[in-house]
Amino acid sequence: MKYYRDLLFVLILDVLSIIWLITPSLSVYPFIIIPYALLTLILPGYSLLAALKPFIYETGILGRGVLTVNLSILVTVLVFIALNNPPLESLFNALAALTIFFALVGFVRRTGQSKEPESSLDKEPESEEPEVIHIEDDPWADLDDEEIAIKVENVSMMFNLSPDKVDNLKEYVIKLLKRQLFFQEFWALKDISFTVKKGEKLGIMGLNGAGKSTLLKLISGVMKPTIGNITVNGGVVPLLELGGGFDSNYTGRENIFLRGALLGYTKEFMEDKYDEIVEFSELEEFIDVPVKNYSSGMVSRLGFSISTILHPQILILDEVLSVGDAKFQEKSMKRMKSFLSKDVTVILVSHSASQIKKLCSRAIWLEKGKMVMMGDAEEVADTFMEKVLSEHDQ
Repeated sequence: MKYYRDLLFVLILDVLSIIWLITPSLSVYPFIIIPYALLTLILPGYSLLAALKPFIYETGILGRGVLTVNLSILVTVLVFIALNNPPLESLFNALAALTIFFALVGFVRRTGQSKEPESSLDKEPESEEPEVIHIEDDPWADLDDEEIAIKVENVSMMFNLSPDKVDNLKEYVIKLLKRQLFFQEFWALKDISFTVKKGEKLGIMGLNGAGKSTLLKLISGVMKPTIGNITVNGGVVPLLELGGGFDSNYTGRENIFLRGALLGYTKEFMEDKYDEIVEFSELEEFIDVPVKNYSSGMVSRLGFSISTILHPQILILDEVLSVGDAKFQEKSMKRMKSFLSKDVTVILVSHSASQIKKLCSRAIWLEKGKMVMMGDAEEVADTFMEKVLSEHDQ
């Protein structure tokens, strides 16, 4: 029943607003402002949001409020345009009718999603919550904002794993009428909080699917969290997918300038650094060959060379210290150590306990989207490897 209470409240407010408008004793200033505000700034947007995203509770109060107001204004403007300069009575009648329609669609979608999935593919895999081993108190909680590089506050990230793919309005309406629209929640991250001091080296460990890469993408600004806030003070250089941003039909030379533009560098700057990039990547013979003819190692080397031409304020690494052959790995490690020796904030994701212990002072262990341990890098890495090895032996 809790899934329908908000929509029932919307419908009640909608009816009361109409009654308010048609009651002469109430339709006087300033009382008339209340139904006007409800019908133009709240009710259409909230009911439309409920129709588009049935389970809107995870959006957060602030995000839900912003979406509600923006959608309401959009609906009001579209209705005004569609009715071609209508009288106020017609405008508010249309808004009230749309609110009722959207609310009913929200009812239908929530009812459809409360049904048991018909196949095992629709079922969210059951999994036990990971046991929290040890999470130390945040040592940087009382620092001034100027001393903090990254602050992650109660961050959660949800994805839709529904197998349904709706590409157009016609398909949406058909699936809606057949009650085949499902929304399967998957929380990749759950209530993650930590603070990174400027110049600190933080490691993140966890098995595949733990949420490590998702967390890095949120910090890098590639995605926005479903719940929570992330504050980043400083320029970020993310080394997440070294081949990301390349056009396979362009040559290595052309992709250097393309990737540089995506990172915010000017053409003049890239021309100045061009020789250094090519020399470090060791791709002089292939620089005018289309990237589609490169091996994966060559693409990674070129991407690494471009992304590390400057000493950034914040460097985010996702398993990129093993690019190329052994010789290039040694070169890349030396360049990374030059970053680590300076006042550069580093967040490193790695499955290698030795790398975490060697390069980081503090570490976080994620499991199934939750933080299970945070503390000294050596302690976290050793505990993580002990558990992985013990589960492997079983």
